[in-house]
Amino acid sequence: MTALTAVACLLLGFASFAAGQPGPGKALPRIANPEVLAIEMAKALVSGDRERFTALAATREEMEGLLEKALPPSTPEERKELKDKVAEILAERGNDFDRFQAMKKAANVKQGAAVRFELIELDSVYEKDGMKKIRHSRVRMVQTAEGGQSEPFLIRLDDMFLFERGWAFTSVSPGIGKEPLKK
Repeated sequence: MTALTAVACLLLGFASFAAGQPGPGKALPRIANPEVLAIEMAKALVSGDRERFTALAATREEMEGLLEKALPPSTPEERKELKDKVAEILAERGNDFDRFQAMKKAANVKQGAAVRFELIELDSVYEKDGMKKIRHSRVRMVQTAEGGQSEPFLIRLDDMFLFERGWAFTSVSPGIGKEPLKK
């Protein structure tokens, strides 16, 4: 391994660690209702609040603990695999946030416009290996455009799990686009 590769790995490790941590001195939110979590995540994404986005997502410790409890690793290789998978999910979160901001701009979401959010779809709770998961949720955001016209947007979110503190996202994979007109 070259020195440059080692430094890159170290920086990526720090970045993925930071992506899964709340801000200094900040308590993690305790959200008992998945409907509330979906709307809060949509608000954080639309407002561009990376700190809130991170707080609504599970930490490295929460994800590793949940997986270790549900699927206890029996070998050091399995433990490393589990930790690597969690690190991969955490590393993707920052990209998810940045991609959403670009999609938001492409969809012509107006900064500072009055908006309201409503949950329009939430998959049912799926339980496997003692883990409770909701795969997909969709939130409608309605923005007031010029002239008082309403512009609806659909926000898609993935993968929330029930942790000891309540519901939190693991991978978010968010998307946004204008809602098609109903015929």
